[in-house]
Amino acid sequence: MSNIILARQKIQQIAGELSRAGQRDLAQRLSGVIDLMHRRAPARRMPSHSRQVTPQIRRQVLELARTTDMHSAEIAVQLNLNPGRVSEILQGDR
Repeated sequence: MSNIILARQKIQQIAGELSRAGQRDLAQRLSGVIDLMHRRAPARRMPSHSRQVTPQIRRQVLELARTTDMHSAEIAVQLNLNPGRVSEILQGDR
């Protein structure tokens, strides 16, 4: 398994040695390589825009599905839910 942090440290040491030996151009090029070795920030989750599914909301979804001709997307808008949550409720997954 790779160890990027350790590799960056070792390259930085080598760049320092080269700089002290008068090879500043090569040291700067290695420093540029170190800059390329930074990890990206982890992906952030989008904030939830949907209400939490409670037993009451589950009953409302099932009632609207049974008593109206609304599609799941329309039910989601009506109850301020994510359409995927409505689908899960209707399929019995929630």
